[in-house]
Amino acid sequence: MKSILPQFLPLERPLIIFDLETTGLAVGEDKIIEIAYEKILPSGDIVSYCQRINPGRAIAPEASHINGIYDKDVADAPSFAKLSYELWSMFEGADVGGFNIIGFDLPFLKGEFASVGKNFDFTSKKVLDAKILYHKTEARDMFAPRNLSAAYKLYCGKEHTTAHTGAGDVRATVEILERQLEKYPEFRDWTYILDLHGNKKLLESAKTEHAPLVDFASPGTLF
Repeated sequence: MKSILPQFLPLERPLIIFDLETTGLAVGEDKIIEIAYEKILPSGDIVSYCQRINPGRAIAPEASHINGIYDKDVADAPSFAKLSYELWSMFEGADVGGFNIIGFDLPFLKGEFASVGKNFDFTSKKVLDAKILYHKTEARDMFAPRNLSAAYKLYCGKEHTTAHTGAGDVRATVEILERQLEKYPEFRDWTYILDLHGNKKLLESAKTEHAPLVDFASPGTLF
């Protein structure tokens, strides 16, 4: 499988589009139970990955209801600590992307790495958040959500039937980013994207109500 994304936005190093499923919504308290990504190489080739993780604690029923992952599903999965070296190596030397990763996935991943004594300083990476691009270009409708499923319907013309599964959300996000880059030439510039991702008004618009917002003005910090 290949992505057309590098045809529009040059990649100097791999771009990992990733998504996390978690035991709940509190960074620093809740834990990752699934990580999935598509690693897009500068050539456009894709390396896919999806791994369940044993969080060492119970999954909140509300979380299981959304993501379909229950305690029994991760009982035999490895812990984050056991996977930490592998995951660190995956993200090292790569930039990152996703849908709402600034407000949710990056803080969670940073928190998990901190629990094993590693500082995941993603401020040194280029970040491509499809939700930021979505909120930049599409006017707010107070009666309609601007979530991943809505973005997938808008840009790709399809229903997101695999919502809240790691691999499904990643695949949808890659397709959304490809369509956004096709539709809006201004997004084909990393400098422009960096400016957008530092726009506090836009960040405030795109963040979820339940997730903390990463302050890009404070390098290396999470809270």
